Amino acid sequence: EGSLSSSWNEKYNSLQKTPIWKSKNAGSAVEMPFRNSKRSRLFCEDDDRQINTRSPKRNQKVAMVPQKFNTTAPTPDKKASQKIGLRLRNLLKLPKAHKWCIYEWFYSNIDKPLFEGDNDFCVCLKESFPNLKTRKLTRVEWGKIRRLMGKPRRCSSAFFEEERSALKQKRQKIRLLQQRKVADISQFKDLPDEIPLPLVIGTKVTARLRGVHDGLFTGQIDAVDTLNATYRVTFDRAGLGTHTVPDYEVLSNEPHETMPIAAFGQKQRPSRFFMTPPRLHYTPSLQSPITDSDPLLGQSSWKSKISGTDSETLGGFPVEFLIQVTRLSKILMIKKEHIKQLRDMNTEAEKLKSYSMPIGIEFQRRYATIVLDLEQLNKDLNKVLHKVQQYCYEV
Repeated sequence: EGSLSSSWNEKYNSLQKTPIWKSKNAGSAVEMPFRNSKRSRLFCEDDDRQINTRSPKRNQKVAMVPQKFNTTAPTPDKKASQKIGLRLRNLLKLPKAHKWCIYEWFYSNIDKPLFEGDNDFCVCLKESFPNLKTRKLTRVEWGKIRRLMGKPRRCSSAFFEEERSALKQKRQKIRLLQQRKVADISQFKDLPDEIPLPLVIGTKVTARLRGVHDGLFTGQIDAVDTLNATYRVTFDRAGLGTHTVPDYEVLSNEPHETMPIAAFGQKQRPSRFFMTPPRLHYTPSLQSPITDSDPLLGQSSWKSKISGTDSETLGGFPVEFLIQVTRLSKILMIKKEHIKQLRDMNTEAEKLKSYSMPIGIEFQRRYATIVLDLEQLNKDLNKVLHKVQQYCYEV
Protein backbone atom coordinates (compact mmCIF):
# COMPACT_ATOMS: atom_id res chain seq x y z
CA GLU A 1 0.00 0.00 0.00
CA GLY A 2 2.80 2.42 0.72
CA SER A 3 4.33 2.03 -2.71
CA LEU A 4 0.97 2.42 -4.47
CA SER A 5 0.05 5.56 -2.51
CA SER A 6 3.43 7.10 -3.17
CA SER A 7 3.19 6.46 -6.91
CA TRP A 8 -0.31 7.87 -6.91
CA ASN A 9 0.80 11.03 -5.17
CA GLU A 10 3.74 11.45 -7.55
CA LYS A 11 1.51 11.02 -10.57
CA TYR A 12 -0.92 13.74 -9.54
CA ASN A 13 1.45 15.99 -7.76
CA SER A 14 1.23 18.72 -10.34
CA LEU A 15 -2.57 18.74 -10.43
CA GLN A 16 -4.74 20.97 -8.27
CA LYS A 17 -5.92 19.29 -5.06
CA THR A 18 -9.58 18.47 -4.86
CA PRO A 19 -11.58 19.97 -1.95
CA ILE A 20 -12.60 17.68 0.97
CA TRP A 21 -16.23 17.72 2.05
CA LYS A 22 -17.46 16.43 5.42
CA SER A 23 -20.82 14.74 5.63
CA LYS A 24 -23.23 15.41 8.47
CA ASN A 25 -23.97 11.79 9.33
CA ALA A 26 -20.51 10.45 9.18
CA GLY A 27 -17.50 12.00 10.59
CA SER A 28 -15.25 10.64 7.88
CA ALA A 29 -14.22 13.02 5.15
CA VAL A 30 -15.29 12.28 1.63
CA GLU A 31 -13.32 13.63 -1.29
CA MET A 32 -15.48 15.16 -4.05
CA PRO A 33 -14.13 15.81 -7.54
CA PHE A 34 -13.44 19.45 -8.43
CA ARG A 35 -15.84 20.92 -11.02
CA ASN A 36 -14.29 23.28 -13.48
CA SER A 37 -16.29 26.41 -14.13
CA LYS A 38 -17.53 26.96 -17.66
CA ARG A 39 -15.47 29.48 -19.60
CA SER A 40 -17.44 32.58 -20.55
CA ARG A 41 -16.52 35.61 -22.51
CA LEU A 42 -16.11 37.79 -19.34
CA PHE A 43 -14.54 35.35 -16.88
CA CYS A 44 -11.55 33.20 -17.21
CA GLU A 45 -9.87 30.63 -14.99
CA ASP A 46 -7.29 33.20 -13.98
CA ASP A 47 -8.45 35.21 -10.99
CA ASP A 48 -6.10 38.06 -11.72
CA ARG A 49 -7.74 38.87 -15.09
CA GLN A 50 -9.47 42.24 -15.08
CA ILE A 51 -12.78 42.79 -16.77
CA ASN A 52 -12.83 45.54 -19.35
CA THR A 53 -16.18 47.23 -18.97
CA ARG A 54 -15.41 50.27 -21.12
CA SER A 55 -17.29 50.69 -24.33
CA PRO A 56 -15.30 50.34 -27.56
CA LYS A 57 -13.88 53.50 -28.98
CA ARG A 58 -15.67 54.72 -32.04
CA ASN A 59 -13.55 55.50 -35.04
CA GLN A 60 -13.79 59.03 -36.28
CA LYS A 61 -15.31 59.45 -39.70
CA VAL A 62 -12.78 60.48 -42.25
CA ALA A 63 -14.04 62.84 -44.88
CA MET A 64 -13.48 61.41 -48.36
CA VAL A 65 -11.79 63.92 -50.61
CA PRO A 66 -12.25 63.20 -54.34
CA GLN A 67 -8.88 62.60 -55.94
CA LYS A 68 -8.03 63.19 -59.55
CA PHE A 69 -6.77 60.08 -61.28
CA ASN A 70 -3.61 60.45 -63.22
CA THR A 71 -4.47 59.69 -66.80
CA THR A 72 -0.83 59.56 -67.80
CA ALA A 73 -0.15 56.52 -65.63
CA PRO A 74 0.57 53.56 -67.89
CA THR A 75 -1.95 50.76 -67.89
CA PRO A 76 -0.86 47.14 -67.56
CA ASP A 77 -1.46 46.60 -71.28
CA LYS A 78 0.66 49.63 -72.13
CA LYS A 79 3.44 48.45 -69.85
CA ALA A 80 3.38 45.04 -71.48
CA SER A 81 3.44 46.55 -74.97
CA GLN A 82 6.35 48.81 -74.03
CA LYS A 83 8.26 45.85 -72.67
CA ILE A 84 7.59 43.81 -75.81
CA GLY A 85 8.58 46.77 -78.00
CA LEU A 86 11.87 47.13 -76.15
CA ARG A 87 12.65 43.46 -76.55
CA LEU A 88 11.70 43.61 -80.25
CA ARG A 89 13.97 46.59 -80.80
CA ASN A 90 16.87 44.76 -79.19
CA LEU A 91 16.13 41.75 -81.39
CA LEU A 92 16.12 43.79 -84.58
CA LYS A 93 19.56 45.16 -83.74
CA LEU A 94 20.97 41.73 -84.53
CA PRO A 95 21.96 41.49 -88.23
CA LYS A 96 20.62 37.99 -88.71
CA ALA A 97 17.30 38.78 -87.05
CA HIS A 98 16.96 41.92 -89.19
CA LYS A 99 17.56 39.96 -92.40
CA TRP A 100 15.12 37.28 -91.29
CA CYS A 101 12.38 39.90 -90.84
CA ILE A 102 13.12 41.29 -94.31
CA TYR A 103 12.89 37.87 -95.95
CA GLU A 104 9.74 36.99 -94.03
CA TRP A 105 7.60 40.14 -94.26
CA PHE A 106 9.06 42.60 -96.78
CA TYR A 107 7.39 42.19 -100.17
CA SER A 108 7.69 44.79 -102.89
CA ASN A 109 4.71 46.04 -104.90
CA ILE A 110 5.53 43.77 -107.80
CA ASP A 111 6.06 40.69 -105.60
CA LYS A 112 3.16 41.11 -103.18
CA PRO A 113 0.42 39.67 -105.46
CA LEU A 114 2.71 36.78 -106.40
CA PHE A 115 3.54 35.68 -102.85
CA GLU A 116 0.31 36.54 -101.07
CA GLY A 117 -1.85 34.46 -103.41
CA ASP A 118 -2.42 30.70 -103.38
CA ASN A 119 0.63 28.58 -102.65
CA ASP A 120 1.84 25.72 -104.83
CA PHE A 121 -0.10 23.12 -102.88
CA CYS A 122 -3.41 24.95 -103.38
CA VAL A 123 -2.70 25.40 -107.10
CA CYS A 124 -1.89 21.71 -107.52
CA LEU A 125 -4.96 20.80 -105.52
CA LYS A 126 -7.21 22.81 -107.84
CA GLU A 127 -5.62 21.30 -110.93
CA SER A 128 -5.58 17.70 -109.69
CA PHE A 129 -8.97 17.69 -107.93
CA PRO A 130 -11.21 20.30 -109.57
CA ASN A 131 -14.36 18.72 -108.11
CA LEU A 132 -13.09 19.01 -104.54
CA LYS A 133 -15.14 21.86 -103.09
CA THR A 134 -14.27 21.53 -99.41
CA ARG A 135 -11.05 21.91 -97.46
CA LYS A 136 -12.25 20.28 -94.23
CA LEU A 137 -10.92 16.74 -94.56
CA THR A 138 -9.70 14.21 -92.05
CA ARG A 139 -6.05 13.34 -91.53
CA VAL A 140 -6.47 10.08 -93.41
CA GLU A 141 -8.07 11.83 -96.38
CA TRP A 142 -5.30 14.42 -96.55
CA GLY A 143 -2.74 11.65 -96.43
CA LYS A 144 -4.45 9.93 -99.33
CA ILE A 145 -4.39 13.14 -101.39
CA ARG A 146 -0.70 13.67 -100.67
CA ARG A 147 0.13 10.12 -101.76
CA LEU A 148 -1.75 10.66 -105.02
CA MET A 149 0.02 13.96 -105.68
CA GLY A 150 3.45 12.54 -104.90
CA LYS A 151 6.24 13.72 -102.66
CA PRO A 152 7.21 17.36 -103.29
CA ARG A 153 10.79 18.10 -104.25
CA ARG A 154 12.04 20.71 -101.83
CA CYS A 155 15.32 22.26 -100.70
CA SER A 156 17.39 21.10 -103.64
CA SER A 157 19.57 23.28 -105.87
CA ALA A 158 17.52 22.39 -108.94
CA PHE A 159 14.27 23.30 -107.17
CA PHE A 160 15.57 26.71 -106.05
CA GLU A 161 16.90 27.47 -109.51
CA GLU A 162 13.57 26.56 -111.06
CA GLU A 163 11.65 28.73 -108.59
CA ARG A 164 13.91 31.73 -109.19
CA SER A 165 13.51 31.38 -112.94
CA ALA A 166 9.72 31.18 -112.65
CA LEU A 167 9.68 34.25 -110.38
CA LYS A 168 11.76 36.26 -112.88
CA GLN A 169 9.40 35.34 -115.70
CA LYS A 170 6.34 36.41 -113.71
CA ARG A 171 7.97 39.70 -112.79
CA GLN A 172 8.77 40.38 -116.43
CA LYS A 173 5.17 39.64 -117.44
CA ILE A 174 3.88 42.08 -114.84
CA ARG A 175 6.26 44.75 -116.17
CA LEU A 176 4.95 44.20 -119.71
CA LEU A 177 1.41 44.60 -118.47
CA GLN A 178 2.32 47.77 -116.60
CA GLN A 179 3.88 49.26 -119.74
CA ARG A 180 0.93 48.13 -121.92
CA LYS A 181 3.22 46.14 -124.22
CA VAL A 182 0.85 43.20 -124.47
CA ALA A 183 -1.16 42.08 -127.48
CA ASP A 184 -2.71 38.91 -126.10
CA ILE A 185 -3.35 38.35 -122.40
CA SER A 186 -4.01 34.64 -122.85
CA GLN A 187 -0.32 34.03 -122.14
CA PHE A 188 -0.65 35.59 -118.70
CA LYS A 189 -2.98 33.11 -117.04
CA ASP A 190 -0.36 32.16 -114.46
CA LEU A 191 -0.49 35.68 -112.99
CA PRO A 192 -2.89 36.78 -110.22
CA ASP A 193 -6.16 38.49 -111.03
CA GLU A 194 -5.01 41.89 -109.72
CA ILE A 195 -1.91 43.50 -111.24
CA PRO A 196 -0.17 46.34 -109.35
CA LEU A 197 0.29 49.63 -111.16
CA PRO A 198 3.79 51.09 -111.49
CA LEU A 199 4.93 53.65 -108.93
CA VAL A 200 5.11 57.29 -109.97
CA ILE A 201 7.54 60.07 -109.16
CA GLY A 202 7.06 61.53 -105.70
CA THR A 203 5.78 58.35 -104.05
CA LYS A 204 6.96 57.73 -100.48
CA VAL A 205 8.55 54.29 -100.42
CA THR A 206 10.55 51.90 -98.29
CA ALA A 207 13.49 50.43 -100.21
CA ARG A 208 16.26 48.03 -99.40
CA LEU A 209 19.87 49.00 -99.74
CA ARG A 210 22.71 46.52 -100.08
CA GLY A 211 26.38 46.88 -99.43
CA VAL A 212 27.67 49.16 -96.70
CA HIS A 213 24.21 50.39 -95.66
CA ASP A 214 22.39 47.08 -95.64
CA GLY A 215 18.78 47.36 -94.51
CA LEU A 216 15.41 49.02 -95.12
CA PHE A 217 15.21 52.80 -95.42
CA THR A 218 12.46 55.25 -96.30
CA GLY A 219 12.71 57.69 -99.17
CA GLN A 220 11.02 59.20 -102.20
CA ILE A 221 11.04 58.23 -105.87
CA ASP A 222 12.79 60.80 -108.07
CA ALA A 223 12.94 58.93 -111.39
CA VAL A 224 11.57 55.80 -113.04
CA ASP A 225 13.61 53.66 -115.45
CA THR A 226 11.25 51.26 -117.22
CA LEU A 227 14.00 49.91 -119.46
CA ASN A 228 16.07 48.53 -116.58
CA ALA A 229 13.09 48.09 -114.19
CA THR A 230 14.59 50.33 -111.51
CA TYR A 231 13.66 53.36 -109.43
CA ARG A 232 15.83 56.30 -108.50
CA VAL A 233 15.19 56.79 -104.77
CA THR A 234 16.36 59.68 -102.60
CA PHE A 235 16.50 58.47 -99.01
CA ASP A 236 15.42 60.50 -95.98
CA ARG A 237 18.34 59.57 -93.73
CA ALA A 238 21.25 61.93 -93.94
CA GLY A 239 24.32 60.43 -95.57
CA LEU A 240 22.52 57.87 -97.73
CA GLY A 241 21.91 60.12 -100.72
CA THR A 242 20.28 58.83 -103.89
CA HIS A 243 20.51 55.25 -105.17
CA THR A 244 19.13 53.17 -108.00
CA VAL A 245 17.05 50.33 -106.56
CA PRO A 246 15.38 47.45 -108.47
CA ASP A 247 11.59 47.46 -108.54
CA TYR A 248 11.41 44.17 -106.62
CA GLU A 249 13.07 45.86 -103.61
CA VAL A 250 10.81 48.93 -103.43
CA LEU A 251 7.58 49.02 -101.40
CA SER A 252 5.15 51.93 -101.38
CA ASN A 253 4.28 53.33 -97.95
CA GLU A 254 0.75 54.03 -99.15
CA PRO A 255 -1.74 51.32 -100.22
CA HIS A 256 -0.76 50.38 -103.75
CA GLU A 257 -3.27 50.56 -106.57
CA THR A 258 -4.11 47.48 -108.62
CA MET A 259 -5.97 46.82 -111.84
CA PRO A 260 -7.74 43.65 -113.00
CA ILE A 261 -5.76 41.72 -115.55
CA ALA A 262 -8.72 41.74 -117.93
CA ALA A 263 -8.55 45.54 -118.11
CA PHE A 264 -5.12 45.41 -119.74
CA GLY A 265 -6.56 43.51 -122.67
CA GLN A 266 -9.41 45.98 -123.15
CA LYS A 267 -7.33 49.18 -122.95
CA GLN A 268 -4.16 48.07 -124.70
CA ARG A 269 -2.42 50.66 -126.85
CA PRO A 270 -2.15 49.96 -130.59
CA SER A 271 1.34 48.92 -131.61
CA ARG A 272 2.89 49.09 -135.04
CA PHE A 273 4.28 45.59 -134.66
CA PHE A 274 0.91 43.93 -134.24
CA MET A 275 -1.63 46.09 -136.01
CA THR A 276 -1.57 48.90 -138.55
CA PRO A 277 -2.82 52.24 -137.23
CA PRO A 278 -5.62 53.96 -139.16
CA ARG A 279 -4.33 56.20 -141.93
CA LEU A 280 -6.09 59.50 -142.38
CA HIS A 281 -5.52 62.02 -145.11
CA TYR A 282 -3.11 64.71 -143.92
CA THR A 283 -4.00 68.26 -144.87
CA PRO A 284 -1.60 71.20 -144.69
CA SER A 285 -4.12 73.11 -142.59
CA LEU A 286 -3.46 70.73 -139.73
CA GLN A 287 0.15 71.80 -139.59
CA SER A 288 0.94 73.47 -136.31
CA PRO A 289 2.55 76.94 -136.28
CA ILE A 290 4.93 75.59 -133.65
CA THR A 291 7.06 74.01 -136.40
CA ASP A 292 7.63 77.43 -137.93
CA SER A 293 8.24 79.43 -134.78
CA ASP A 294 10.32 76.85 -132.92
CA PRO A 295 13.99 77.04 -133.98
CA LEU A 296 14.65 73.38 -133.21
CA LEU A 297 11.65 72.01 -135.08
CA GLY A 298 11.88 74.58 -137.87
CA GLN A 299 15.40 73.47 -138.81
CA SER A 300 14.91 69.77 -138.20
CA SER A 301 15.48 67.37 -141.07
CA TRP A 302 12.23 65.49 -140.52
CA LYS A 303 9.96 68.52 -140.84
CA SER A 304 9.74 68.01 -144.60
CA LYS A 305 8.95 64.34 -144.06
CA ILE A 306 6.02 65.20 -141.83
CA SER A 307 4.55 67.69 -144.26
CA GLY A 308 5.00 65.33 -147.18
CA THR A 309 3.34 62.28 -145.65
CA ASP A 310 -0.25 61.36 -146.30
CA SER A 311 -0.94 60.37 -142.67
CA GLU A 312 -1.13 62.33 -139.44
CA THR A 313 0.21 59.42 -137.41
CA LEU A 314 3.79 58.33 -136.98
CA GLY A 315 4.61 55.07 -135.29
CA GLY A 316 1.04 54.77 -134.02
CA PHE A 317 0.99 58.28 -132.48
CA PRO A 318 -0.42 61.55 -133.85
CA VAL A 319 2.20 63.85 -135.30
CA GLU A 320 0.92 66.81 -133.31
CA PHE A 321 1.32 64.79 -130.14
CA LEU A 322 4.94 63.96 -131.03
CA ILE A 323 5.64 67.64 -131.72
CA GLN A 324 4.30 68.65 -128.32
CA VAL A 325 6.35 65.93 -126.61
CA THR A 326 9.51 67.15 -128.38
CA ARG A 327 8.78 70.74 -127.37
CA LEU A 328 8.15 69.60 -123.80
CA SER A 329 11.49 67.80 -123.69
CA LYS A 330 13.27 70.90 -125.01
CA ILE A 331 11.65 73.22 -122.44
CA LEU A 332 12.57 70.88 -119.59
CA MET A 333 16.16 70.72 -120.79
CA ILE A 334 16.45 74.53 -120.91
CA LYS A 335 14.78 74.87 -117.51
CA LYS A 336 17.24 72.41 -116.03
CA GLU A 337 20.17 74.52 -117.28
CA HIS A 338 18.64 77.71 -115.85
CA ILE A 339 18.10 76.06 -112.46
CA LYS A 340 21.73 74.96 -112.42
CA GLN A 341 22.88 78.51 -113.17
CA LEU A 342 20.59 79.88 -110.47
CA ARG A 343 21.98 77.41 -107.94
CA ASP A 344 25.55 78.44 -108.75
CA MET A 345 24.67 82.12 -108.41
CA ASN A 346 23.01 81.48 -105.04
CA THR A 347 26.16 79.79 -103.83
CA GLU A 348 28.25 82.71 -105.04
CA ALA A 349 25.92 85.23 -103.35
CA GLU A 350 26.13 83.39 -100.04
CA LYS A 351 29.92 83.38 -100.29
CA LEU A 352 30.00 87.14 -100.93
CA LYS A 353 27.63 87.76 -98.03
CA SER A 354 29.77 85.68 -95.66
CA TYR A 355 32.81 87.78 -96.60
CA SER A 356 30.78 91.01 -96.17
CA MET A 357 31.44 91.93 -99.79
CA PRO A 358 28.92 93.92 -101.85
CA ILE A 359 26.98 92.25 -104.66
CA GLY A 360 27.60 94.00 -107.96
CA ILE A 361 25.01 95.42 -110.33
CA GLU A 362 26.03 93.06 -113.12
CA PHE A 363 25.49 90.07 -110.84
CA GLN A 364 22.03 91.32 -109.91
CA ARG A 365 21.17 91.90 -113.58
CA ARG A 366 22.18 88.36 -114.56
CA TYR A 367 20.25 86.93 -111.59
CA ALA A 368 17.10 88.85 -112.52
CA THR A 369 17.40 87.73 -116.15
CA ILE A 370 17.51 84.08 -115.15
CA VAL A 371 14.51 84.48 -112.86
CA LEU A 372 12.47 86.14 -115.64
CA ASP A 373 13.47 83.41 -118.10
CA LEU A 374 12.34 80.76 -115.63
CA GLU A 375 9.00 82.48 -115.26
CA GLN A 376 8.47 82.47 -119.03
CA LEU A 377 9.59 78.84 -119.26
CA ASN A 378 7.05 77.84 -116.62
CA LYS A 379 4.27 79.50 -118.59
CA ASP A 380 5.28 77.72 -121.81
CA LEU A 381 5.64 74.48 -119.90
CA ASN A 382 2.10 74.70 -118.56
CA LYS A 383 0.69 75.24 -122.05
CA VAL A 384 2.57 72.31 -123.55
CA LEU A 385 1.68 70.03 -120.61
CA HIS A 386 -1.98 70.89 -121.03
CA LYS A 387 -1.87 69.89 -124.71
CA VAL A 388 0.04 66.68 -123.97
CA GLN A 389 -2.53 65.71 -121.33
CA GLN A 390 -5.35 66.24 -123.81
CA TYR A 391 -3.67 63.93 -126.31
CA CYS A 392 -3.06 61.35 -123.58
CA TYR A 393 -6.76 61.32 -122.73
CA GLU A 394 -7.63 60.83 -126.39
CA VAL A 395 -5.14 57.99 -126.78
